This record gives sequence, structure tokens and C-alpha cells, in this order.
Amino acid sequence: MASVRNTILFNKAGEPKGPDEICREVHKFPYKSASQRAILDSVNLGPNGTEFIQCTARVLANFGMTRGGRFRGVRVTKGGTVRNKQILVDCWKTIKSDLLDVRSRIPERGRARDRYLLELSEAELADLTTRIWSMTKRLLPLTMSQNSYGLVGASKILFAVLPEIVLPTDNSQWVAVFKTVDLGDVISMMTADIRSWESERKATLDELGRPYGLTTLPSVYNVMAMAARPRKLGKNHL
Repeated sequence: MASVRNTILFNKAGEPKGPDEICREVHKFPYKSASQRAILDSVNLGPNGTEFIQCTARVLANFGMTRGGRFRGVRVTKGGTVRNKQILVDCWKTIKSDLLDVRSRIPERGRARDRYLLELSEAELADLTTRIWSMTKRLLPLTMSQNSYGLVGASKILFAVLPEIVLPTDNSQWVAVFKTVDLGDVISMMTADIRSWESERKATLDELGRPYGLTTLPSVYNVMAMAARPRKLGKNHL
């Protein structure tokens, strides 16, 4: 599997980016509130789907996914009611069993939760990434449209309820940064990249996002992954 270290946490010379640079990117990141809300709201993911629908609706809306396509019109009212939620209900029914099982294995509080990916053995990580990719593939028939293969929407949905594990990945990242369509591969690459950066920098990535409410490793890594996107890229519909 190709390394992505030079484009995200490492510079072109292969040197780890400094904590100050990462903090500056986190400070100006436009989706801090959306990511923080996902981290807070996804802890108690109940069996009836209510929290799933609210979490996914907020993330999709805040990341601009509800202006068109399959999620067009999905929104959360000031009173907390989710409008046009049927597609989210369908997503919940499709992955409910696996999602709740994965969620139940993640500590609810503390550093063990925020650093969950780095707490896993290689075998556990391999099993987890396989299950994430399986859930992604089951979501695609629901998130896919005439103009999209549905990968972006699926990754946003899974990040909304598994912010300790999943990276919300957009078109330019799939094509130009990670060069894969397998979300499980992305998680494996991210985990390896973080391990390398922390080992060389003798620092912990999650601590750099903590003052801004980004406490999980993927939420901080996402900031740098978005910063690593090419400035210009043709239209892609993943």
C-alpha cells in the first residue's frame, strides 16, 4: 500500500510537519464545529436510529452535502427535528447491526476513545477496516446518484457516527491524495501515517486539536488531509 506521508503529515522532503503548522491549519479549518458536534453526539448511539439520523443529518448539512444529490433537502430544524430523513432511515437499516457492534467496542470517554485506532493490534485494525469497507459498499446503492458513485456521502455518514475511526473523504482526496476508492484502505493509510508522525515528532496528534474540540485522531488528520488537496482538479463524482 502506497504511503501518503509526504502529502499530509510530512513535507515533500519526508520531514514531519511541525505542531505549530498543524495547529494553524486546525485554527482556520472551516468545519471545526461540525466535527466537534459529531464527536460529542455519536457517543450514545442508540438502537432506534434517532441519534444516527440526527448525527448524519448535521454532518451532511454542515459539509454541504444537502444542497443537491441524494441528500437534497435533508436538514435539522432548530427544534432538532430532521426533515426529509427517509434516506437516512434507509442507511440506518442497511448498516445498523454492524455499526452498533463496532460502536460498542469503542471506549465512551477519555484518551482511549480519541486514540482508538492506535490502540488496536494489526489483526484488529485489519478486521475493523474490512468491516468499514463492507458497510461503505452497502451504503453506496443509497448514496449513489446519476452524478456520483456515492463514496463521499458514505464516508461522511460513517464519520458522523464513527469519528474515532473514519475519515470524511471528498472527491479530490479520493483521486489525488489517497488514490483509492476503498475507505478501509484510507483508514489503514491514515493510521500508519499518524504512527510514523508521532514516532518521529515525539508528540500526539490528537492533542493538537483538543483546544478546538477536535479530539479524535481522524478529526485532526482530516484537517491536514483537506489542506493537502490539490488546488485545481477536474470534476470527479465519487
